Formats: sequence, structure tokens, C-alpha cells
Amino acid sequence: MSPDLRRRLAVAGVGIPLCVLLTYAGGIVFAVGLGTVAAIGYREFATMMRGAGTRAFTVPGAIGAFLFPPAVLVGGFEGAALLGAGLVLVCPALALATVELDDKPIRCAAVTAFGAVYVGGLLAFGIPLREGRVLLPDAGGPDDGRIAGTLLFFLPVVLTWIADTAAYAGGRAFGRRPLAPRVSPNKTVAGAVAALLASLFTAFLYPQLLFPDVWTPGVPLTLVFGLVVGALAILGDLAESALKRECGVKDSSSLLPGHGGMLDRLDSVLWALPAAFLLLALAG
Repeated sequence: MSPDLRRRLAVAGVGIPLCVLLTYAGGIVFAVGLGTVAAIGYREFATMMRGAGTRAFTVPGAIGAFLFPPAVLVGGFEGAALLGAGLVLVCPALALATVELDDKPIRCAAVTAFGAVYVGGLLAFGIPLREGRVLLPDAGGPDDGRIAGTLLFFLPVVLTWIADTAAYAGGRAFGRRPLAPRVSPNKTVAGAVAALLASLFTAFLYPQLLFPDVWTPGVPLTLVFGLVVGALAILGDLAESALKRECGVKDSSSLLPGHGGMLDRLDSVLWALPAAFLLLALAG
């Protein structure tokens, strides 16, 4: 076994059980966990942007990103909207007070607010999935709600993991035509097709195997769910690839040995979570 594979397995062996425990706990524990992940991801974003010559506030942006999941837990999406509006007001005022005009304070404010919303705001869509605000309003008891909410939150997460693995395998075996050569030359059309097929199978099998009594969408809607979430997960991956290429870095950081940075692990999930929530909300 290669050293890189050992590092990857070690990180997964610690990270996956921790994620499951925090998700099962739910409530403020889960929201704080998501917020912490969002703050770390934003810090990587700000570091990359500064490396590309664009200033961003590290601490205010990280605080904003951290607060999005608790804001959604306490105040729903109205709470998130108020927090986003606060960032749009506070960031320019802070930039005008502390950043010289030659350093482009409004650009700094815009990048900070965008980064906090992009990482923290999108990740916060995991809150209504875990807390049963879609699909699970009538879950039996506390334990049933915890288990069902945990499984529902992990549906788009597991879907992206399996789709990513399928994209790698399909690209290695059949990849010839690049999917987006200027953004990510190693990604292929064959890999994307394999990822979408894996998304369809995962969307169908995961609920049937793990919570068939809770999953109410029929087969057509389930397949649409898999296709849309899988497609947006691919776009999320490409978006972060474009960000890294723009900033001239290979990974968002070296935080997770063998995996890169937190944003490298979140890229697809950031797009998959809101897609899953919106589709289930529309279906319900």
C-alpha cells in the first residue's frame, strides 16, 4: 500500500465516523460542526484569493461562513437571508474603513461576502435535510427522526462520493474526449457519463435499501433527483477547479493529507446539498 493511500485511508477513518456522529446528534451540535467546516473552507478560499492578488478578509468572512448553518437552524432561510444582508452591509463598511483605495476595498468586500455565502450559505442547506424540514415532518419518534434525518443528509453526500469514484474509473477506462479542457484537463466526457449513471443508481438504491418507508418520491422523480444532483455535483467540482486554476494552486490547502484541503472535499457537496433540498421541497 502506497504512503499516499495510507494517508487517505487514515483521514477517512477518522473523518467519516466523526461526520456521522455529528450528523446523528443533530441540532446545534450538527450546525456548529457544519459551521466549523464552512469557516475552514472559507479560510482556504481567502488564502487562495490573496495568493492570486485579490484581498479578502479572513476572520470576518470565516465568522460569516460559520454562522450560516446556525442561522438556518434557528431562523430558517429568513435567518440566512438576514445574515447575508448583514454581510453585504458590514463588509463594504469594514473595507472602506481599513483598506486603502489602491488596494480595491470594494473588491475586497465583494470577495469576502461571496466567499462566506458560497461556502457557508450552500453548506447550510444540509440543515433542513438533517432536521427533517423536507420529506420527514412526520418521522415516528426522536430516534426514528435522527436516523432518517442522518440518512437523508448523507444521500447527496454519498451520491457525490460514488459519482466521483465512478467518474475516475470511467475516465481512466474510457476517457478520450476532455469535458472542460481549459478548466480541468483530466476530466473527460466518459467520466461525466459514468458519474451520472452512478448518480442514477445511487439515488434509486440508497433510499430503497436504507429508508424505503420514508422515501415518498416515485421512480421518475427519484431518477430526476439523481440526474440533477449528480449533474450539479459535477459543476461544483468544475467550479472549484476553475477557482484553483485562476489562483494557480493544485489544492485548496494541505489540511487533509492525501485529500488536499477542505474545499477540495466540499466542492461537489456544496452544489449537491442545495440541489437535493430544492428538489425534495418541490416534490413534497
